[in-house]
Amino acid sequence: MGVDAAPDGWIAVRYDQDGYVDVKRYGEADQLWHDNEGAETILVDIPIGMREASADPRECDTEARDLLSPERHSSVFPVPIRSAAMEESYEEAKLKQEECTDGSLGTQSHAITPKIRELDELLRDNDTRNETIRESHPEVCFCKLNGGDPMQFSKTGQPAAAFWERVDALETADSSVLDSLEDAGDTIREWDSPECSNDDLLDAFALAVTASDLTGQLRTLPNEPERDQEEIRMEIVYAEP
Repeated sequence: MGVDAAPDGWIAVRYDQDGYVDVKRYGEADQLWHDNEGAETILVDIPIGMREASADPRECDTEARDLLSPERHSSVFPVPIRSAAMEESYEEAKLKQEECTDGSLGTQSHAITPKIRELDELLRDNDTRNETIRESHPEVCFCKLNGGDPMQFSKTGQPAAAFWERVDALETADSSVLDSLEDAGDTIREWDSPECSNDDLLDAFALAVTASDLTGQLRTLPNEPERDQEEIRMEIVYAEP
């Protein structure tokens, strides 16, 4: 399963041994887990595992930026320390980050903290969930499916070229992914007030294809992931066709 954060919750794309199954929307992470406890792997595009009081980037983020440089390295956002991520207001979170690390906190990083909190609460002190729900990054997945070459086109600046470039990368593992994307789009149009963008859906597919049997063995950045104070792995999972 591949999961991407959306404004109204979580977009989850499921694959089984035969390929694409369906796409669903979940309001909260615990609901997603409750409905999918039997999944072998759930890859999520949200940081899992945080530093406590250090401005040093996580090793997985450093390696991901190196892999995606120079085209897509900016897609890897700095991850706040745990105490900053627990603050709801940007002002309080920024102050906490500055007090503990001598570094600042950007608005993009703060914007994803509600999702970070959801996953952190779900994963703490639960080995089963920690083995199943793992962090990934769509641009790392696209890159690895593309033979190790980062995507050239920006989703914001060149959306049409970016879309088809990423579809091409997914097709290296799943030759029928375009039909699956169309089926998923039909499903999303039936939702009440859908807030899922093309980017959200494509990213969820990247993670789902990576987690599926259509790719090789799951690997991680770094090869030996570090763990945070809560013993949660800090890693970015990927696979190759």
